Amino acid sequence: MKKQEYLDLKEKQQKEVNDFPIAYAFNDEQLKEALVKLGVESTKECVTVFGHGDIVKRENAKPLIEMLKRHTEEVKQRIKDDPDFAQAAFLYEMDNHEYAINWDADDDVLNSLGITFDDIREWGLQLAWEFARRKHFKQMEEWGVI
Repeated sequence: MKKQEYLDLKEKQQKEVNDFPIAYAFNDEQLKEALVKLGVESTKECVTVFGHGDIVKRENAKPLIEMLKRHTEEVKQRIKDDPDFAQAAFLYEMDNHEYAINWDADDDVLNSLGITFDDIREWGLQLAWEFARRKHFKQMEEWGVI
């Protein structure tokens, strides 16, 4: 149930990102298509927010950053407010980031949620983290991954 709540939140946020006027270009042809998509004449009207092929109108850079910050805060607040939601989010991201076999597992999971171990401790969610971790490792053993 809580896993579905987490997935629904991620889906809602992804739809908002997908609907945002942003384009991506990694070559000249894609750049031309991106400018058309954004309805601009030249790259002088655009900026990159991430520095990795993304293109937005200058006027949309700040709203994009604000939207992404809001998304992070929504996830953090749900985790902080609901230990069961937190546990489901932890487990989902552990599974998603191959926690059992990834050398940067803790960092990958925490970064994907926009939180730190200090947050987990401050919010009293150590048991939720450990339960998710144990469940993840048990699944990986049952599936023969580790």
